[in-house]
Amino acid sequence: MFVREAVGDASVPEADPDLADLLTFYRQRLLRSAAGESGHIPSLVPHAIVDEARLPVPPEECATTGSAHVMLLRHVARQFRSTMPDGAGKLRRTEFDICLSVLQADLPPEDADEEQRAIRDVLYGKYAWTFGWGSEAGAVGEAIAPKGWAAVAKVVGAPVAWLWRRWYGFRINRGRRMQWVGRLLGEPGRSFLNAAVVLRERSRDRVADGAATVPRDEAVVRQVLLTALLHDLAAASRPALLSPRRPRRSWPFVLLLPALGSEGSLSRKLLDTFVAVERDVPSCPVLVLAAATTDIPSYAAEVPQQGTRARAQGIGAVFAAAAAGRQVEGAYLVPVSRHADDGAAADWVAVHRKVRSRPNRWRDWARPVVAALVATVVATTGAFVAARPTTPDSCTPVATGEMVGLTDGTDGCELATGLYASELKPLEEVLRRQNQEVDRHGPYRTLVFFAPLSVGSQSRRAVPTGIQMLRGALLAQKQVNSLRLKSQVPVRLLIANAGEYFTYGSHQGLNKTNPTSVDVAGMIVSRARRDNISAVIGLTQSRPESLQAAIELGESGIPVLGTGVSGQPMVEGDSPVSYFQISPPDAYIARGMASFALHSPRLRAVTKPSAGRPGPPAIVVFDPSDRYFSADLAHRFEAAYRGMGDTHEVPYTESIRGDQSPEVAANVCTLVRKTDGFVLFASRSGVMHDLFHYLQGDRECRTRKGRVAVLAESPAPDLILNRHLMAQKYSALTLFYNQFSSPDPSGSFAGSLKKAFDKNPDADAAAGYDAVNILFGAMDDIYDTDPEFTPSAVVTYLQKYGVRDYVGESGIISLGNGRKFPPNKEFHVREITPQSVIRTDLTCGAVSVSMAPVTHWGPDGQFPCPSDD
Repeated sequence: MFVREAVGDASVPEADPDLADLLTFYRQRLLRSAAGESGHIPSLVPHAIVDEARLPVPPEECATTGSAHVMLLRHVARQFRSTMPDGAGKLRRTEFDICLSVLQADLPPEDADEEQRAIRDVLYGKYAWTFGWGSEAGAVGEAIAPKGWAAVAKVVGAPVAWLWRRWYGFRINRGRRMQWVGRLLGEPGRSFLNAAVVLRERSRDRVADGAATVPRDEAVVRQVLLTALLHDLAAASRPALLSPRRPRRSWPFVLLLPALGSEGSLSRKLLDTFVAVERDVPSCPVLVLAAATTDIPSYAAEVPQQGTRARAQGIGAVFAAAAAGRQVEGAYLVPVSRHADDGAAADWVAVHRKVRSRPNRWRDWARPVVAALVATVVATTGAFVAARPTTPDSCTPVATGEMVGLTDGTDGCELATGLYASELKPLEEVLRRQNQEVDRHGPYRTLVFFAPLSVGSQSRRAVPTGIQMLRGALLAQKQVNSLRLKSQVPVRLLIANAGEYFTYGSHQGLNKTNPTSVDVAGMIVSRARRDNISAVIGLTQSRPESLQAAIELGESGIPVLGTGVSGQPMVEGDSPVSYFQISPPDAYIARGMASFALHSPRLRAVTKPSAGRPGPPAIVVFDPSDRYFSADLAHRFEAAYRGMGDTHEVPYTESIRGDQSPEVAANVCTLVRKTDGFVLFASRSGVMHDLFHYLQGDRECRTRKGRVAVLAESPAPDLILNRHLMAQKYSALTLFYNQFSSPDPSGSFAGSLKKAFDKNPDADAAAGYDAVNILFGAMDDIYDTDPEFTPSAVVTYLQKYGVRDYVGESGIISLGNGRKFPPNKEFHVREITPQSVIRTDLTCGAVSVSMAPVTHWGPDGQFPCPSDD
């Protein structure tokens, strides 16, 4: 508030009518140009000026409202709206207009409930569009709807319109925005309409039960309207963060009172009310500049600093404190000197003739547009990621660092992880290409190759045998799909990784090692219908976990054809009727190995017979905890070798082999040195390199001719594929190993495998190749009579008709008719010589369809082959 500086010894500033010119001049500085016909006044900031002498208060309006103060505040609100700067948008006066409409509504005198409904109807008719565009939508519907739909529109539109009206009434009455009115009037409850009735009563003269007339409460009316206006101005001064108007609204609203009247005048009461209510409005957005032309209000505080410069700094400190939200007085006195300065102020005004407002800039609109685009992209990306996660539901990372699950090569699931990822990843790419060539819009069937195809991050196992079998299966898929048979059904192939030790291949039941809920067999079952899965091949390991997987699949009618599986428990006891395998079990293999150990001249060349026994001593290395393979094979060999030669057991536990390998190797070498016997390696192929490494380095492992004989049922695959490794890495050892039929190196299968994968053929690749071909033949036979066949039909086919004398790359195979595995399976014991030559020392079983099974081996066929139970 501008006052005249005190004179002489007087310490109190004075009012001065001439101060009005100061604010009139300041108002001219806020204008950019004259108003046009539209009534809009281009301004630097929105402002209003209150001049009581020129206040437009029509008599008829005063008669309606009974208050010139209402007209004054409406006049101020209109000026704020008309002086909004260019580009700053329109000033919305939502709360002020609602309160003004309540006061000015022409309603007949009724009871309170009826008056509330009448007020609600008035507000709905005026402002319902603020909360929605129901009326506009209804008008558009009436304009474009066909006549035939008029009745339907009424039936549908009537309840919608009723609900919208009820919702608006509830929102205006109980909404949080207008609850302050009831609190200000001291009315209990949350009802705005109830407070509106009270406000109307207090805005009119009324008679209280025959007593004297109670005059209208102008102070309360003025307080309500001014509070509503300040709320609207506060909302306008802080638009939404991304609003393009936000940079144009970094200013306060300015209210000018160039002639502040005496106590009781309109301008004075307006200022009194403002000082009273501004404390209740956080960050009040209005700057009031008044000129004390008659008297000075008692509540105005003085700026403490003296002197022009210090006083300016004090005023700046007050503004800074108010902007920071600190408590300041409602009004301050700013003394104005009685004497003209030396012309500095006039010169400043003359030089700064025009104050420029901030211009519109392209980034004002670019910011919200870019933000909206970014939000859209993020939301779309999030929805896409949610709809298609990076790891599909059939592809799960586990604690060992492996990725287990099921993939067709096209679903984004990468099973190739860890130590042998470079072996599996190219096969996944082959799988993707070959599956994309299968037309899924026509009839097709799917086979699943299910096996451990990775090792844990801390594992030192050799490459899983399943990878070589998978190569054979992929080659078979390519070849059968290239056939052009009349009733051929195309074959898709899925890869399922059960994880090292088959841990995650099944869940519960016989599987005691899987602590999680991951169940790859369950994944196969869940996708059986969607992917037309007809059968599963592989397993490749004899374990409780793999048998449990076969049980789970069998419960859903899905057959399993095992490859590389030889454990006797896999075909006995808990074995489901839907399980078959193309390898003979351990009982047959153990008898063949015992016959070889007893009679082989090649083995005798590096061993000595046991005392009083015809055969050399056997140092049996096995895993006692591996009941389904290692321990089963070891005990069956010992039973078959009993009476032929001594046996010495050396336990070698698979899961902790890294810590015990040196000790196990030392025990083995001590026994070899002591007995001149051979090593019967009954452990799994994955641990062979560990043991061989320490056997090679132990000086005790030197017998006749400096070599140790090792007879293995399951050799490491890379030692067979790369025969020179034995001479390079393990020259102190001679490896004899069991093998079923080996593919002809010059045959078409060997050439195709070499061309497709640059790998030499072996019995593992042949087993995967034969499994696909056997099931392809079965599915084609079934498809002839039942194009919609299910996996259960394959089980029935294998049980009833089976496979008879199928000449495969892994030997002659006959299944079904009560047999889960081929009888008299072709069986060999081969040797990798020091010259890296593979030599066949024993051949037994069915080697030709046209010939009876071989029952004797050795020179002149003098040694008996194992019998098939």
